Amino acid sequence: MTVKTRELNERLLDQSRIALKAAGDKDIEIAGGASEEIRIVYESDDFSVSTSGSNSRLGIRTLQDQRLGFVSTNSTSDAALIEAVGEAYSMARLSPPSEHYSLAEPGPQHSPGKEFIHENGDLLALPESQIIDYTEEVIREAMQDPRIRLDRVELALTRDAKTLVNSKGIELSMRRSYLSWSAMGMARQDDQVTSFDYDGAVAFNTDQIAPRIAASMGRFRDSVISSLNPRSGKSYKGPVLIHPALVRQFILGTISSNANGKNQQDGTSPWKESLNQKVASESLTVFEDPLDTERLETYLPFDREGFFTGKHNIVENGVLKFVGHNIYSASRAGARPTGNASGGSGSTPAVGFFNVKLELNDSLDKKDLTELKKSLGSGLLIKRFSGNADPSSGHFSGVAKNSYWIENGEMFPVKEMMISGNLFELLNSIVAASSGDFEIMGGARAPYLIVDGISVTSGSAV
Repeated sequence: MTVKTRELNERLLDQSRIALKAAGDKDIEIAGGASEEIRIVYESDDFSVSTSGSNSRLGIRTLQDQRLGFVSTNSTSDAALIEAVGEAYSMARLSPPSEHYSLAEPGPQHSPGKEFIHENGDLLALPESQIIDYTEEVIREAMQDPRIRLDRVELALTRDAKTLVNSKGIELSMRRSYLSWSAMGMARQDDQVTSFDYDGAVAFNTDQIAPRIAASMGRFRDSVISSLNPRSGKSYKGPVLIHPALVRQFILGTISSNANGKNQQDGTSPWKESLNQKVASESLTVFEDPLDTERLETYLPFDREGFFTGKHNIVENGVLKFVGHNIYSASRAGARPTGNASGGSGSTPAVGFFNVKLELNDSLDKKDLTELKKSLGSGLLIKRFSGNADPSSGHFSGVAKNSYWIENGEMFPVKEMMISGNLFELLNSIVAASSGDFEIMGGARAPYLIVDGISVTSGSAV
C-alpha cells in the first residue's frame, strides 16, 4: 500500500476545508470517506490479486433558506470541489423547504481537529506476500476435510478514514486498520451436495490472525460437513431453536428497525407510541455499543452528522426505552438528536444503530447448549433463513437452510423446510437461551434462543 491512513485522513480534511471555504458564510456539511485495500480473491481453484489504490469521496450537503442540496463527488481537484459546492446550492434552490433541516452545532467535547485513531503498526506493515500467505492459511483450514468444496475465499487488509466538517465549527476524523476474511462453499460426498454456507472473521492485530482463522474456518467446516446426509423433518407449530446468526437477523434486526425514529414517523413501524411500553419478552435487553473497540469494523465514535455516539439501552427488560434520531427526525418529534445519524459520504443522513447487542436477565431459563437442545424435545434448529421478513408488519416466511432436527437431545441435518411466523410475536415468545454467547461471522456474539409459535412445514415425516 502506498498511502497510509493518516494521509487518507488529512487529504479528506484538506478537501473538506476547500469546500467549506467555497461556501462562504452559508451552511454546509462535508462528510468524507476514504479507504485503501489489498484484497485477495480465490475462486474456481485459482487466485486473483486485486490491489486498489486509495479512493475517497465527499458528500457535500448544503442548506439555504431551509432548502437542502446534496452532491456526492470523488473528484479531488480544487476546481472540481468548488464546482460541486455550487451544484449543491443550485439543487437546494429547487428543493422544497423544511423547518426540520439544520446542521449539528458543536458541543463542549468538540475540540478543534478532534480525531480517533485505531491503527496497528504490525498490520500496517504487512507485505503483500504475507497477505497471500494468510489467504492460503484460510484455504488450508477450510479444506481440512476433503469433502469440502470452496466456491470463494476473500481476504482483505483495509485501511480507512472518515471525516465530518461543517460550517458550524465541527471538524472530526477517525482512522483504523483491520484484516478480514471469509470463505463460502459446500460439502460434497458421492452424488450428494449440501447447501452453501459461509463464515469469516476480523483481526485488529497480527496476534489475532492465526487463532481467528482457525476458529472461523472450524465453524465453517463443521457447518457444511454436518449438513451431509440430511433427513426429512416433520410439520408442526411450536418452539424452535434459533442459531445466533438468526438471533441477530430476527431479534436485533426487528428491534433496530422499529426503534428507528424516522421509520416510526414514516408509518413503517407500529412502535410510534410505544416508548416506555412493553414490546418484547421481559427477559430481553437490547443495546447499541458503537464505542466497542473489540469490534473495530463497527466502531463509530461520531455519527453521520457529527454528533458523538454512545451506548444506549434500546429495549430494557422488554420495555422500549430509546428511539434513535438524526437531526431531521428529532426535529419532527420535538426531541433531541441522539447520535444515530447513519450513512456515508454517498448519501444524506439516515437513522440507524451501531453494533447492536443483547443481554438476557435471570428471569429466563438459561442452559448450556447440550441441555438446551434436550429441553427442546422434538423440533427444528434453524441456522440460516432465506426468504422474506418484513420488520414493519412482522410477517416472515421462507426456507430454513443448513438446519437440523433435534429429537430428545440427538441432532441430525434436515432437508430444507418452510418456516413462517411473526417477528413481533417472536420477540415476546422467548422461552429459553444458551448460557453462553457464540461467535457469529465478523466478531459479533449472541446466544442460541428457543422461541415459540413458529410454523414449520415439511413434505414428509421423520
